[in-house]
Amino acid sequence: MRSTEARVYIDFTEEADRFLPEGPRWMMIAGQPALVWVNIQLDASTTRGDLHMHFPGTDGGGDSGMGCPGRPGFLLPLADEDQALVGVDKVLRVVDLADGMWTEPLATIPDDNPRTIINDAEIVPGGKAVVFGTKDTQFDADAKLAHLYLYTVDDNRVTALADKQVCSNGKVFATDARGVILFDIDTPTRKVVRYRLDVSARILVPDGIALDLRNEPGFPDGMFDCGDGSVIVAFYNPDLVEAGRAVRFSLVTGESLEEWTTPGSPRVTCPLLVKRQDGVKLILTTATEGMPTDMRAKCPTAGCLFIAETQLLDCPAPEVVRL
Repeated sequence: MRSTEARVYIDFTEEADRFLPEGPRWMMIAGQPALVWVNIQLDASTTRGDLHMHFPGTDGGGDSGMGCPGRPGFLLPLADEDQALVGVDKVLRVVDLADGMWTEPLATIPDDNPRTIINDAEIVPGGKAVVFGTKDTQFDADAKLAHLYLYTVDDNRVTALADKQVCSNGKVFATDARGVILFDIDTPTRKVVRYRLDVSARILVPDGIALDLRNEPGFPDGMFDCGDGSVIVAFYNPDLVEAGRAVRFSLVTGESLEEWTTPGSPRVTCPLLVKRQDGVKLILTTATEGMPTDMRAKCPTAGCLFIAETQLLDCPAPEVVRL
């Protein structure tokens, strides 16, 4: 299996910016292509996070961040330029990243537990629905407080699809003759579970285990579709190791096909594939969340964003939410 060392793409001077970057996406902002991502929390004690924007081709002077009214779990581009759907704590809101304006909440999850907040999400093919999950901020594997939800655009409706999760993370969609398939990660299980999703009936039916990752070091976090029957999984490793990892797996055979390492940053949170003129690149977010002081000192690039070459010739076109 080929192993590629990623290099630091974006570094930060502020420690808060490194705490929990996740969910990178490409979108257009004020007519310019931008890499955007969420920083779920600024530190271990706060209940606020922020959004980040990076404009390639600039010297860094055009990059910016903006505060968020809570902890953002995901950011998904809308069909309208500048705008994104963001899951913040327990609500879904739209933000205009060009002017920094937030709408009133579109919908609220039916969960008043103070320990749960919205986490990772993915757009259902066609852009008229989103599946997202929540996480227990105490990561109690016995309590199983988190859920998986469906949000439908036309009626601003949220429905719980599955319960008894702990930390709902990476999601990927596929379709076949039988309909829509959802591949989903509940991080502590260390598995990618396959479901059948019926959006109109608002139901999710389990359809087996796609990937058993219990023998891999670290915990599966974010996941990205390669468009060829394989996915890239980011592994969040709580241990002190020389480098973090992201691995491409076949959803058909379960075989690991390719890996990328992030030297000095063991806690890889999310992958993103981007097609450039010189090939398909992989961007990885990493985090410092939970690192003791002595471990942080030994992980100099923790919390940076990384970029790496891939063997892929193409990747799926970005999906957008169509409000």
